[in-house]
Amino acid sequence: MKLKEVDRTAMQAWSPAQNHPIYLATGTSAQQLDATFSTNASLEIFELDLSDPSLDMKSCATFSSSHRYHKLIWGPHKMDSKGNISGVLIAGGENGNIILYDPSKIIAGDKEVVIAQNDKHTGPVRALDVNIFQTNLVASGANESEIYIWDLNNFATPMTPGAKTQPLEDISCIAWNRQVQHILASASPSGRATVWDLRKNEPIIKVSDHNNRMHCSGLAWHPEVATQMVLASEDDRLPVVQVWDLRFASTPLRVLENHARGILAIAWSMADPELLLSCGKDAKILCSNPNTGEVLYELPTNTQWCFDIQWCPRNPAVLSAASFDGRISVYSIMGGSTDGLRQKQADKLSSSFGNLDPFGTGQPLPPLQIPQQAAQHSIVLPLKKPPKWIRRPIGASFSFGGKLVTFENVKVQSQQGAELQQHVFISQVVTEKEFLSRSDQLQQVVQSQGFVNYCQKKIDASQSDFEKNVWSFLKVNFEDDSRGKYLQLLGYSKEDLGKKVNFWKRLFLYKKNVYVE
Repeated sequence: MKLKEVDRTAMQAWSPAQNHPIYLATGTSAQQLDATFSTNASLEIFELDLSDPSLDMKSCATFSSSHRYHKLIWGPHKMDSKGNISGVLIAGGENGNIILYDPSKIIAGDKEVVIAQNDKHTGPVRALDVNIFQTNLVASGANESEIYIWDLNNFATPMTPGAKTQPLEDISCIAWNRQVQHILASASPSGRATVWDLRKNEPIIKVSDHNNRMHCSGLAWHPEVATQMVLASEDDRLPVVQVWDLRFASTPLRVLENHARGILAIAWSMADPELLLSCGKDAKILCSNPNTGEVLYELPTNTQWCFDIQWCPRNPAVLSAASFDGRISVYSIMGGSTDGLRQKQADKLSSSFGNLDPFGTGQPLPPLQIPQQAAQHSIVLPLKKPPKWIRRPIGASFSFGGKLVTFENVKVQSQQGAELQQHVFISQVVTEKEFLSRSDQLQQVVQSQGFVNYCQKKIDASQSDFEKNVWSFLKVNFEDDSRGKYLQLLGYSKEDLGKKVNFWKRLFLYKKNVYVE
C-alpha cells in the first residue's frame, strides 16, 4: 500500500535506525532529467509522518548542490544510541568524487554542510556501502575495477582490499558481510562477483554464472547466514535472482524466476531474512521468500520502472522505491485501506474549486461523490505470512486435565543455511503433588478392588475421631455382613440386643400371667 510520494528524479537514502523522526534523503540522480529538463541539482531531506493521511512528505531542508549522484547512503557514524547526531550522508558523484554531508546541518539550514570530499575514483561512483560493525568504514566502487575502503576519521587516504581484478571492469554493486566484519563482496555487469578478505588483502573466492548471461545489477548478503548472498540479473534473457552459498560455489543454491524482464535493484530485509525485495523492467516490485522462491507480496505500482529500492531501517514494514517517471514512493507491506486517502484527495479537489463550476457558469457543483464500485478495490492485502518482527516465537495454552501445550520456533544451522523448525510440546502441569499421589493410589485401588485394605490404611492414619468414623463406615460398606457391622458402629450389639429382647419378652409374659390369675 502506498503511504507517501515525492516528485523527484533522485537517489534516496533512509536515516539510520537510531534516528527519530524518520528522514528520507534524496539527491538529484545523475544521467536523468525531470519533466522540466532542469540541470539544477539539490540534496533534500524529507520527514516521514505516518500520522498525516496525505501522500505529501514534509520537506525539512534543501541544499543546492553542484553535483549529481549515482549512489546515496546515510551512515550512523558518530551517532549515539539516542540518535542525537544525525550521522553522515555519503554521496557518490558522476566525476569520481565522494562527498560527505552533515545531515544535521542541512536540516538546520547551514550553508557549510560538506564535511569532506575526495575525487580519487576514476569515473562515476555507482556503489557504496557502510560497514555495520565499524560504521566509520565505507566501501566504494567505480570504473576499472576500482574499490576503495574509506575511513571517515581519516578520509584523505583510502585503502584497497587487494589488487584490481582482471580484466578491468566496472563495479556496479558492493556490500559488506552482515556477520563477518572483514568480508566484502563486489559485483560487475559482466556477471562476476568477488568476495574479498580484508585481513588477507586479497580476493578469496569468485562467483560467476556458467551461462555468461548474468549481468549483475544487485548484490546483497544474507542478514543471518554469513556464507550466503544473492545476485540479481539485469539481462532480459535471464531475469533471475540467484542465491549463492560460498561453501558450494560451483552452482547457485536457488534461482528465483519471478520477473518477466531484467531486475534493476534488490534489497534484503535486515528484520526478516525471508523478505527479499526486487524491482525490474516489468514494472513490478516483488517481495519474495529467498528460501522457497515464493512471492509473498506484489506492490501495486505504476507502469514505470523502478531503479532503486530500499527498506526503512527503523520501521521494517516500510520501503521506498525510486522510479524513472521522477517519483519516489513510500510503501507498506502490511496492507491497509485507501478509502481515507481517496476521500482526502476528493476533499482537496473540491476545496480547490470552491464548489463552483470551473467553466465559469457560476453555478455551484454538487458534493463530489466517489464511485461505490471503486470501494471494492480499496483494500490492499498484506503479506501472505506474518513477518518476523510480529511473529510470535513462542506460545502456550492450557487444556483439560492439567495439560499445557507449548510451541516454539527454533533456528537450526544446516547445509542449506538457517532453517526454522517448529516444535509443539504437550506437558503435564503438577501444582499439588500430594493430591496427585493420593489420586494415583485411589486409581490403583479401583483397578485392584482392594477397598477394604485401603480404608483400613486410612483408618490407621486418621488423626481425628470424625475422620476415623468416616473411613470405618466406608470400610463396612465393602465387607460381608455389612448390616450387622453398621449396627456395631452405631453402638448396637446383636448379643445385647437379643438379651434385651428376651428380657422384655419374659417380662411381658410374666405380667400377662399375673393379670390372668
